[in-house]
Amino acid sequence: MMAKKSEKKKVLPKKESPTEKEKPKRKEPFGRPTIFTEELAERICKLVATTPHGLRKLCKMFDWLPDQDTINVWRYEKPNFSGQYAVAKIKQADLLAEDCIDIADDDSRDIKITENGYEAFDGEFAARSRLRVDTRKWLASKLLPKQYGGDALLQQTREENTELKEELKVLRARLDSENKKDY
Repeated sequence: MMAKKSEKKKVLPKKESPTEKEKPKRKEPFGRPTIFTEELAERICKLVATTPHGLRKLCKMFDWLPDQDTINVWRYEKPNFSGQYAVAKIKQADLLAEDCIDIADDDSRDIKITENGYEAFDGEFAARSRLRVDTRKWLASKLLPKQYGGDALLQQTREENTELKEELKVLRARLDSENKKDY
């Protein structure tokens, strides 16, 4: 039998505890949220429904919102959130329509003062206002076509109604001939 060699453990010098300044601070979560919660989904939908801004702009305006791509992934992966978000966008259509009225009524910058001190019509401002109104009208017509759809939708509805009336006449004639009673 061999005798066991006694092993010495190396003892490291004991470190002093760090002072308050040296202590690592507890890391707070930083960045945008990436974990889906029902509460966060409701906050997002409420914000969308109550502002006329698009998702890209909202994500830039509010740090508590997840990234736009994250929200779009949630819309794809989570059917309940997708439905909530769709309802919020429909409610947003009314805000866009109200924006159109405000923009159209704002004549505060229609007249500008030229270098010579004369008043002149500001065509650039008017063109920008027209573009803003047209963009909002178009978006509202896509979000709520029955309410803001315009002439194209009315024409389509008329055509569909005419087709349905013709189909009903044919069906009625067929039913009348099948159920004809001899008195």
